[in-house]
Amino acid sequence: MSTRWFFSSARIGAGASVTGQTLPTLVRFVRHIDGRDVEESVTGPTLSLVGPGDVLGFDRAMVLREEPPPGTPDAAENILASVELAHADLPWLLSPGTAPTPGGPTPQPWLALIVLAEDEAAPPRDARPLPVLTAPVAALPPLAERWAWAHIEARLPDDVTDLAGAQRAVEQGVRSHSAAVVARLLCPRKLAPDRGWIAALVPATAAGRDAGLKAASVGAATADAWPVPGRDTVDLPVYHWWTFRTGQAGTFEELARRLRFRPAAEAGLGTRTIDVSDPWPAEEGTGPATVALDGALRPPSTAAPETWSDPAAQDRFRTLLHDRLDAPARRREDIVEGEEAQPAEGAGEPEDRDVLAVAPPLYGSHHTGRQTVPDEPDSWLSTLNLEVRRRVAAALGARYVQLEQEFLMARAWEQVGEIRQANRMLAAGELAATAADRAQRKHLDPLGAADLITLMAPVSERVTLSATSTTLAATLAAADEVPTGTADTAFVRLTRRTGALARRAQRLAGPDAPVEGTPVLVEGLMAMGMMGDGGPEGALPAELRAEVDPTRLQVLRMTDRIPAGFWAERPAQDPRPLRPIMAHPKFTVPIAEELLARWPEWALPGIGALEPDSVTLLETNPEFVAALLVGLNHEFNRELLWREFPTDQRGTPFARFWPGDSADVEEIALWPTEAQLGSSLRTGGAGNLALLVRGDLLRRFPGTALLAVRGVEGKLPDAFDGVQATPLALDESTVLYLFAGLDAERARAEDWFFVFREPMRGTQFGFDSGATLPETKTWADLTWDGVALDAARCVRVGQPPGTPTALTQPDPPVWGRDAADMARIAFQQPFQLAFRATTLLGG
Repeated sequence: MSTRWFFSSARIGAGASVTGQTLPTLVRFVRHIDGRDVEESVTGPTLSLVGPGDVLGFDRAMVLREEPPPGTPDAAENILASVELAHADLPWLLSPGTAPTPGGPTPQPWLALIVLAEDEAAPPRDARPLPVLTAPVAALPPLAERWAWAHIEARLPDDVTDLAGAQRAVEQGVRSHSAAVVARLLCPRKLAPDRGWIAALVPATAAGRDAGLKAASVGAATADAWPVPGRDTVDLPVYHWWTFRTGQAGTFEELARRLRFRPAAEAGLGTRTIDVSDPWPAEEGTGPATVALDGALRPPSTAAPETWSDPAAQDRFRTLLHDRLDAPARRREDIVEGEEAQPAEGAGEPEDRDVLAVAPPLYGSHHTGRQTVPDEPDSWLSTLNLEVRRRVAAALGARYVQLEQEFLMARAWEQVGEIRQANRMLAAGELAATAADRAQRKHLDPLGAADLITLMAPVSERVTLSATSTTLAATLAAADEVPTGTADTAFVRLTRRTGALARRAQRLAGPDAPVEGTPVLVEGLMAMGMMGDGGPEGALPAELRAEVDPTRLQVLRMTDRIPAGFWAERPAQDPRPLRPIMAHPKFTVPIAEELLARWPEWALPGIGALEPDSVTLLETNPEFVAALLVGLNHEFNRELLWREFPTDQRGTPFARFWPGDSADVEEIALWPTEAQLGSSLRTGGAGNLALLVRGDLLRRFPGTALLAVRGVEGKLPDAFDGVQATPLALDESTVLYLFAGLDAERARAEDWFFVFREPMRGTQFGFDSGATLPETKTWADLTWDGVALDAARCVRVGQPPGTPTALTQPDPPVWGRDAADMARIAFQQPFQLAFRATTLLGG
């Protein structure tokens, strides 16, 4: 940490001990004679120092910062233009003399900063060696008081607390050109609002002016650069210049003090009443009835069940809607009535309700697999589909997809990447596996064990069996139970049940005699334990058939060609390991921005009538957010299916509603069916607080920050850095500030404050705008109305305002004593305005 110190001037080297441009020299000698010191002096030549008349400019790198910054379109009109210089001794390096001040003689700067309105002077024109600005003398500050508007600013460690130590640190910083020690020149002219300005760093002496103009120097070197006798204007060489513009009238503090808190209910925010007496236009209405709809934001602690003005009409509507939402499922039951409701082989899951009938959408059916509304009234699927206000929110999400389907699909296809190519390969592999499976069933299934083993003998080297670590051919050759050659094709044909030997034995036994006997190969394998007693299709043949299963072989092939992590999610018993890869795109745009831009009255009913300079406390509505996201994802998944996007309609492409660092919901397909609507959001079903602000403050200062700060004994702590709000701009003068993790209960229990903080900016000097306060307690309360100005609207140092009545700090600044005190008086602290949460919440 560091502390800001101000000093009036800094001079080092020869310039620190000289007045003007002459430096007399003197050499002192000390001789020791008879134990005594004898001092003698020898006067040297008088040296001539470089002065303002020798300067033709300086390195522009000396300029560290301008205030207002160059090109600023809406600078505050209450500040003083200033420029910071890297070498802290530069303004006094060539000082032509000193000025008498109440604080003692002070070196006069040889530079001055002037500010002219764009209609008072043209920008500096090109010339050699410096650009030239023709300025009206009536708009220039008095040079006799320029000492008061040049100072040193030093950022010193907190352990430097005494003035002598600070002076030593500053002197060292000046000598080493430390970045913590800078010089600053101010222009004491008051700016006017909504005007363009030219700020220029110019010589303050006639000698410096003439040198920059390449004109013959007239008069003493200490003469001022203006006024010029007999002329209303003066040509000034310019060392550095920039332009800026002041904004409309009103400083941050003035505009912030205009803000007034208005409860949401008083401002008409949070709900809108709609007519629900005729929910089905083609049918007779249910009678006069209305219902209040909420939005994405609502007044704090106002969550309540949906209630119609006519409860009987509400019950009739819910019953009828429930019946119509379940109609597609009943139609499917009617289609399969009298038959087994088992899907045909390969048919997969039951047919989608959207294919069977045209009916109101059952939001969430694709994510949950439910085709009817659950009977549990508190289930999120029931609440979403049977409450008017939640169906409206879901319909808004669906409508957004319908309006932006082309754009969204284009972004979706960009994300799918190589999945389409992988799915084409998987489809070809699945087709090949199915065709090979049919061929195997036709040619291999009829074969007995001996024929199968004989057929598989050529590929025995490529088949790994669990019964032996050697190949089949080696096993047969080494086993005593199976004579050598029994696996040969000729021997198997000879000894099988329908072979030559069996036919001869049949003729001898008679045509009606049963065929008996077991092939030699089968008997040997059973003796070796490689086949069971249950039949010839025991262990070894079954294992052989499994090893050449077409689907297994295609999976191995595709695993090599499509290296991806999804294979781990498809176990060996998966009925369709080669099914297409199901994916869904992900959109990170906060849907709240789209909702507030397109349908602000649905997002926050009544927002259009919010008065200017209003501050309103709201909370987010988790049920509305959850309903809209389900409807949004439901409709977009249907669009993905229509466009043949590789998805199963269970994904959650849109998981973010509010702007922030994380998504608002996890995958909707993972929501517990019995959970309440909104409870699966990352907030856990609780609404976070939000502050809605509308006023000219945000138009003039769009970077206004808002913090939530925990109070200490009912007050703001002296130093704080609270929870930064996430701003969501609705228009140039209306911003919604969101506070993640801060709800109404916590705000009350921990006594939080909401603090408006002036946007970050450079060090500024000036005085407050507006009328003078009845009592000026500190210099921070001093306004422009309390400061004396001359004809050029420049501050008159010689006419001090009244001294504040409550100066409590040690060594308080005194008006006009020195440049450091003037800097301390004019220094503008960033303004902050706080609202207490308990007051806004009504407790």
